[in-house]
Amino acid sequence: MRNIDLTMIFAHRPAGSSGRSRSPLGGRLRRLRRDTSGATAVEFGLLVLPFMLTLLGVFELGYTFFMMSALDSAARTSARAVMTGAVSTAGMNAAGFRSGVVCPKLPANFDCASVFINVTVVPPGTSPTGYYSYVNGARSALLVPALDASANSFCPGSGGQYVVVQLLYPANAFTQLFASRATATYQGKKVNVLMSTATFKAEPYSGAAAYEGC
Repeated sequence: MRNIDLTMIFAHRPAGSSGRSRSPLGGRLRRLRRDTSGATAVEFGLLVLPFMLTLLGVFELGYTFFMMSALDSAARTSARAVMTGAVSTAGMNAAGFRSGVVCPKLPANFDCASVFINVTVVPPGTSPTGYYSYVNGARSALLVPALDASANSFCPGSGGQYVVVQLLYPANAFTQLFASRATATYQGKKVNVLMSTATFKAEPYSGAAAYEGC
């Protein structure tokens, strides 16, 4: 019987071979599993939508805070003109107060024609206080004046009276993605109604003009 040289058999066996034939399909699957080309694009595609929605939400919130801060500033400075008697003694009407006092204190992105004002004197002698006429029945929130100049009041009062100045602005959404969450409609569009209120006791000035309905 001839002797078989086993070293020659192993020498010609492919490296890594265990004596079993490997399936071509299995090799392809293993290569596919190790292949990471295109993974970044797929991950970006999965994350880009929530990332963009988050980014737009931050812009929307920041824009609303900016508009509200600007309206608060205009309400404070405009109330000063009422408190010192500059409005009443000049006989200024609502349109003049809006265009000459309020709007110059607002940024350029505000539409002056869409700024609404409501200036009233706190009614005396009501129980427990006249300020309750400015809140809802549950006393949980302020009553919001109408987005209609003809439906609101303009009574700047006289010296020594308590006066409330309210400014309203229907702000459009920064992006229409969030417009459906708006609570009011103005000129056929969903808007967020921003309101700023200033309450004060007028200085003891004299010479106030008489206003109809006050």
